[in-house]
Amino acid sequence: MQNNLAIRTRSTEMKIILAVLMTSILLLSACASTEKEPSRATTNQSSLDNSLAATAAKYPKDTVALTQLALQQLQEYEANKNLYTLNQVIASYDELYKRQPYNHDVLLNYYRLNLIKSFGTNSYDVAYWQTFFQQQPFLKTIDIAPPVYMKLPLAPRGSLSIEDRINILQETVHDNPKFINGNMALAATYVEQNNLQLALFVLETAAKHNPESSDILGALNEYKVDKIFDNLCHKDTSQQLTQVFEDYKLLVKQTPENAYYHMQLSTVLRLMGKLRMSNFSAKKAASLDVDFKSALAESDFWLGNNKALTTYFSDKDMHSLSTDDLYLAILSNVVNFNWQTAADLMPEYITRNDRSFYGVLYGAHAFKMLGKPHVAKQITETGLTNVNLKPWHQQMLNYANQQITSAELMAASKNNCNLSEAHFIEGLSDIKADNMTDFEKNMAAIVELNIYPFYEYAGAKQIMKRIKRSKP
Repeated sequence: MQNNLAIRTRSTEMKIILAVLMTSILLLSACASTEKEPSRATTNQSSLDNSLAATAAKYPKDTVALTQLALQQLQEYEANKNLYTLNQVIASYDELYKRQPYNHDVLLNYYRLNLIKSFGTNSYDVAYWQTFFQQQPFLKTIDIAPPVYMKLPLAPRGSLSIEDRINILQETVHDNPKFINGNMALAATYVEQNNLQLALFVLETAAKHNPESSDILGALNEYKVDKIFDNLCHKDTSQQLTQVFEDYKLLVKQTPENAYYHMQLSTVLRLMGKLRMSNFSAKKAASLDVDFKSALAESDFWLGNNKALTTYFSDKDMHSLSTDDLYLAILSNVVNFNWQTAADLMPEYITRNDRSFYGVLYGAHAFKMLGKPHVAKQITETGLTNVNLKPWHQQMLNYANQQITSAELMAASKNNCNLSEAHFIEGLSDIKADNMTDFEKNMAAIVELNIYPFYEYAGAKQIMKRIKRSKP
């Protein structure tokens, strides 16, 4: 079965980014939704504010004084993030814009401050600001949202179809190819449509406009890994893996504290069959972010590090485990022939809405090994209720239920991935029949197929090591 956690880390669920990237001290996401008086500043700060305001009022034509006041208001807004202060600084920049209509600093602050305000007021004159944006070509050289983008976050929830979102995002990246979040949102929407190729095209184009952006490169590489995974069963992916590997090494070097990039590097190394190096990167990710400890446990499984897995699961109640962790625990026990422990986990596993076909199929086999075929049948029937079975899944299930022969199962295999899974389920049947010779042949066949990211490969690798150690 495919490694859904470490390989498929990205959710293809659309994530429309509501923040507009800023290029200076302003942070878009912190704008309050209601107007209120700011909290009282320190005595010195208030005195300075009053002094600047008094000077600007006394000398209304003094642009220097107004500029100083506007910058001070920006700092105050940064400190308290409320609409009252925002309106003050916008008023100052509105006046500065009238006096200095060609000053890029003034134009940029005036434009983006009004972007921020739209989140607090839930209103935005797209037509007006579109004209403004087109009249200021330098804005297209900055990572900032064009006006059309605001149609997304300001639209009523659920009012836009996926086609509507795509149209808006296409206009967004057309108006400003430098806007990173717009490019990433468009790519994510194409993935939502299962159009990975278009997503890759968007991000490859975005990378040309934003060659220094680690965010773009990270997202691009993530989608490249998805494509490699899709092609894994059908063609040689070594060349693509080499390039992605180099890119992730660069990302890790650029952002050494980014746990996610370390985890993705671990994933790529696993796809390359470099399991020890993969585990090292997984450990680094987990040391930076505890949320990646589960993925580290998966990496330990691939490496055959049962001691680390035992430690990981030792203090955890099955009910508190994620479905991915629960599946890992089941499969690890199946691979190590701990049939009772695997069986004990199944009643909880089949209650999970995100349970997998493979978890049910392999876990149910534990009951067969315990001499409880009727329970295995019940677990399978209950566990596969409302689980979407692909044609290949049905063939594996038919074999497990002795409705087709081994030869028929192998004949139904469409690619090496299918073959790897076929050999695994046949191997489980060999154990039940106490046919350890054929069992060993099936495990060796899985290792020979080299489908590195599949659980079946990791399990077979462990088993073959045990068999080798047991022989004189």
